[in-house]
Amino acid sequence: MSIALTRTAEQQALAESVRSYCAAHCTEEVRGPGPFPWSFWQGLAELGVLSLAMPGEDGGAGEIAAVGAELGRAAAPGPVAATVLATHTLPPEQAEQLGNGTSLVSFGQPPLMPWAPLAEVFVEADGEEAWLARPVGEIEPVEVLGGDPWGRVALERVQPLERVSAGMALADIALAAYLWGAGRRLLDAAAEHARTRVQFGRPIGSFQAVAHPIVTAGVALTSAEKLTTMAALAIDDEHQDGGVLAVSARLSASRAAVEAALVAHQTFGAIGYSEEGPIGQVANRIRQLANAPGHPQGSGGQVLARYFRKGRG
Repeated sequence: MSIALTRTAEQQALAESVRSYCAAHCTEEVRGPGPFPWSFWQGLAELGVLSLAMPGEDGGAGEIAAVGAELGRAAAPGPVAATVLATHTLPPEQAEQLGNGTSLVSFGQPPLMPWAPLAEVFVEADGEEAWLARPVGEIEPVEVLGGDPWGRVALERVQPLERVSAGMALADIALAAYLWGAGRRLLDAAAEHARTRVQFGRPIGSFQAVAHPIVTAGVALTSAEKLTTMAALAIDDEHQDGGVLAVSARLSASRAAVEAALVAHQTFGAIGYSEEGPIGQVANRIRQLANAPGHPQGSGGQVLARYFRKGRG
C-alpha cells in the first residue's frame, strides 16, 4: 500500500496565497536586521496563518506544513513555530493575541529566551511540559547568530498548559517545514550561481566538485520534505507515532538545511561567507533555528529510544 505524499487542493491554495503575499511583502528590508516588521506579521494574521493551530480552527498539521515551507522559502522573520505551539496550548485570551498578530511569544527555556525583548507572552518548556510564564525583573538583550532579538530573563511559571504534546508536534512540523524551505531557497540560489558563474571558460556547475554537493544536498532536502509531509499526515490521521515522526522530521530538516547552507557557502565562495552577501543572513537564521530552543528531547538517540520503548524493536 502506498500513500501520496502530496498537498490537498486546500493546502496548495493556502500555500500559494502565502507565497504570493511573501513575494509582494517579504522584502529585503523585512527580512533584514532592524525593527520587527509588524505590518508584515499582521498581514500573515489576516491570511489566517498565525491562528492555524488554534483549537476549533480549520488548520491541521498539513496546513501548517504547507505554510511553514513557504515562509521558509521567503526567509520570513518571526517566531513561526513558537506561535504554532502557543496558540494551540495557551488559554483563549493569550492565544487570540498571538493569532491576530498583535503580540509575539517567547518560547523556550530560561534564562536565554528568543524574542524576549519584544514578547508580551512567555511560554517556558522543558520538552515534555510547558507553562504560561511571566518575566521577573529586567530583560537583558542578547545578540545571537540569526539576528533575532533574544533576551536573558528569569521567568515565573503562572500555570501549566494543556495539549502540550500535540502542540509540540505541530511546532516541530512548522519548524521542519520552515527549515527545509529555507534550505531550498539557499540551494536554489547556489545552483543558479553555479550555472552562471564562469571560471576557466566554463560554468562552475560543470565541475563535479561543485555539482555533486549541490545534488546531494538537494536529495537531503527532498527527503526532509517527504518526511515532514508524512509526519503531518500521521498527526492529522491521529496516528500514534505522529509525535515521533514530527521530531524526526525536524531533525532531518535541521540537518538538511544546515548542509544546504554549507554547500551554498562553498558554491558562492568568499561572498557566500559574508553576512552582507546573498546568502549570509538566511544561512545564519537556519543555524539558529536548527538548535530548536525548548526541544531538549530532540536528539536522534532520544527519538529512537522513545520509538523502541513502544515495542517497535
